[in-house]
Amino acid sequence: MFGGAIKRPKLLEAIKKDQPRLSVGFGHRTEKAAAAIQGAIVAGDLAVHVFTQPIAGGACRPLHVPIDVLKRLHKVRGGLPDHPIRLPFNLLRDSAVASELFAALSTSALHLKRAEYVAWYERERRKRRWLSQAGSGEPRIGRPSKQTDELLRSIEALTGEGKWSARDGIARLVRLLNSNGAPNRYLVRRAVQRLFGRTGDLAYRVVPRNRAKGKRGGSRT
Repeated sequence: MFGGAIKRPKLLEAIKKDQPRLSVGFGHRTEKAAAAIQGAIVAGDLAVHVFTQPIAGGACRPLHVPIDVLKRLHKVRGGLPDHPIRLPFNLLRDSAVASELFAALSTSALHLKRAEYVAWYERERRKRRWLSQAGSGEPRIGRPSKQTDELLRSIEALTGEGKWSARDGIARLVRLLNSNGAPNRYLVRRAVQRLFGRTGDLAYRVVPRNRAKGKRGGSRT
């Protein structure tokens, strides 16, 4: 998803120059990839399997994991974990899974069928919606994106000139873009998030605000 035209973020480039053998990645891209695969699993495009423990004189057996069970597993970086995890006991108590599947989920990593994954991967590439395909010049499938090159260049220019960064908030960016007929703030926010995914520049990193729970507006009589 992030190969080809997408370069390694500047922060990682600096780290790798100092410690070239260090295994380090860009968490935001990991989350995007995990979310895409998670979406395909929930949609039924990819089936998930686990393996039972081998019995005496036998071999491991694959077991299919139902989507309803997968939805109740803890997520790691927006997707399912790539290693065995401690399962919530209520899966077994609520009879959501058989004891054999519960035991396999506790000891086995989650697996996808290679053929299914490759087929899904190729379908997604043909849609040409990944950031790494943005500069290919080939038409993408579906309606044209509202995140135009002009909008992205305008945001990059304001950031490069020091007139705006994510710390200033999306509302301020929309006001600065109004002279160019800026779109709504939700589209601007998605464009900023796209630039962060492409560059890894912290100037584009929008941190969600924590809203206070239990507080509701009301009227006085």
